Amino acid sequence: MTDRAVMTMRFAGLAFCWADMLFELDREHKIVFSVGATEKLLGVGQAELMGKPFLPFVDDRDRDLITELLNVTVSGGRIDEPSARMALSNNTVSEVSISGYRTPDFDDHFFLAVKVAPRRMPVPQRRAEDRDETADVLSEESFANVAADRIKSYQQAGGKPKVSMIKIDNMEELKGKLTSENQETMMATIGSIIKEHSLGKDTAGRIDEENFSLVHGDDVTPEMISEQIAASTAELDPDGVGVSTQSTTVDADVSALSEAEMTKALIYTMREFSKDPANVGGGASLDGMLQKRVAETAQAIASFKRVCDTGHFDLVYMPICDLKTGEIHHFEALTRFRGGGAGASPYELITLAEEVGIIPEFDIAVAKKAIQFIIEQNRNIPSIAVNVSGNSIVDAGFVENLHALLDKVGDLTANLMFEITESAGIEDLEGTNITIQGFRAKGYKVSLDDFGAGAASFDYLNSFDIDTVKFDGPVVKRAYATDKGKAFLASMATLCKQTGIETIAEMVEDEPLAQFLAECGVDLGQGWYFGKPDGDIHSFDLPGK
Repeated sequence: MTDRAVMTMRFAGLAFCWADMLFELDREHKIVFSVGATEKLLGVGQAELMGKPFLPFVDDRDRDLITELLNVTVSGGRIDEPSARMALSNNTVSEVSISGYRTPDFDDHFFLAVKVAPRRMPVPQRRAEDRDETADVLSEESFANVAADRIKSYQQAGGKPKVSMIKIDNMEELKGKLTSENQETMMATIGSIIKEHSLGKDTAGRIDEENFSLVHGDDVTPEMISEQIAASTAELDPDGVGVSTQSTTVDADVSALSEAEMTKALIYTMREFSKDPANVGGGASLDGMLQKRVAETAQAIASFKRVCDTGHFDLVYMPICDLKTGEIHHFEALTRFRGGGAGASPYELITLAEEVGIIPEFDIAVAKKAIQFIIEQNRNIPSIAVNVSGNSIVDAGFVENLHALLDKVGDLTANLMFEITESAGIEDLEGTNITIQGFRAKGYKVSLDDFGAGAASFDYLNSFDIDTVKFDGPVVKRAYATDKGKAFLASMATLCKQTGIETIAEMVEDEPLAQFLAECGVDLGQGWYFGKPDGDIHSFDLPGK
């Protein structure tokens, strides 16, 4: 065997350390050479593959994407393991990774390596629930994840990816003129137009009701998409007007960003656009938008820390009432930040604080303010539940500080309880239960929020010795809407009752729902039917007044 033959075999052996099949394609994407497990995987031997087009072996859902990557690949560009689906010989479709490049040394032919995923590998972003059903485009989060992967692949192949966002200005007005059937047609048409211009004809997403986003090459402009949307919707409009749009495009040159950073930048950019298209000006880039987000985050964290240090926030109180008698059982303390207008919601800042790990400082500040209020009221008010994040209850420093605070103020067990929120990330169930029992041993009741919202709820119920669970609002709504839901809620309420745990239902908005929940065996209710949050606790009909 010649040295050249030995070297060829060596390179082939090295290639098969990663790949299951190797292909050489000509400029028309036809197979001119193949080697590997083609007969086993594709049901076609190497001789039979000669001259056959490669793309029909790719599942039709991903064929457009792989076609675009092949077409955009130039000398020096690479196809770097985008996920795709491929039809196999046993009438199944498998996830595969494709890697390769095009080289002028071989008449601009493509050299591709294909690896079939193991059975245990999950298929990313393929679930039906990741799509907006009416427009048949990806949901916001799924779009960001898929787009980040495809932007990277498209850029590595030599393309110039762009991200465009399109706002439909008068969608609700047009919907009011249309039948329900034509409303569905309108949304399907808008989604189809946006997808058609997107990378692989399926890198498009819906940010919210009227805002859409897509990844595309530099041969597509949002103006051409807007014109098609306007023309198509005008045909449906009885007045022949259709919708108007606003749009912007950002540069997706993301060579300096990781996929995780890209995903964050995409989500931030889309949400800024949906707030106001002017927030994402022309000439913006994902890199620049990420830097803007980082700067805003740093500023928000500094501001949040000042709030914790100064107590520059207010508490409002929402009643939780007996479903049978309507009498106030206790209140939940909710936070409102100052300077954001009346009723300013702290949701975004608190979410940020949980993400960056500073929520324990805020939870201590809230506990201090609630305790101060209770003492000012001479402890002559119903109990107040203070929220404690799941991130805080597992933080040793927070637990130590809260115990020190409670020891300092004396017995408040008749006026103070704790509600664990955002508990989904708790992993050490046994250790967390020991922490919970430390507070219960002092006489303080502990409640678990968002019960029923996830599969972990029953693990928590089995692992934590607690006094109360609060059924998640959407769980309550679904239970009210279906017979199956009613049976499910009633069985959960019965299970809690049998284990000595009190139950609360969120989002109780009217009397029929309150009666329904009482019939299901739920003990307490919280919602606008019983009262909206108010800073003046004495505005409610307190027991004993």
